[in-house]
Amino acid sequence: MEGWQYRAFFSFIRLHYRHVASVYPIEIDLARTIASGKAVTHVTWEIVAELNARHAHDQAGITKAATLELLRRNSREAAAAVRAFTDDELDRAASFSLSFGAPVTAQFVIEDHALRHSWHHLARIRAALGR
Repeated sequence: MEGWQYRAFFSFIRLHYRHVASVYPIEIDLARTIASGKAVTHVTWEIVAELNARHAHDQAGITKAATLELLRRNSREAAAAVRAFTDDELDRAASFSLSFGAPVTAQFVIEDHALRHSWHHLARIRAALGR
């Protein structure tokens, strides 16, 4: 791998880690909204795509150290927030625009977004590394 390819490759990986770290608070807030019994109607896949594109542009030069610190902090905070949900809150369902308005539980939002989302990006990184 040439120098520019090496830098581009690791920039790709760093951006994925930064993205995951940055959206943990958003995903937890969406779960909290559903847990309160309120519908999430304002978040669409188009808005998510715009957010992701803007984030990729704005965070292109972020350092590895800053990325890992954000990931550590937001991961800890997200884990604490998930542990704080009651069983009743996890079971509560409301309309969720990212699932085309289907009623979903707060537990589903946590599992499908905060947790699965991390694994999705980890799989992309592993594939890029050939692992």
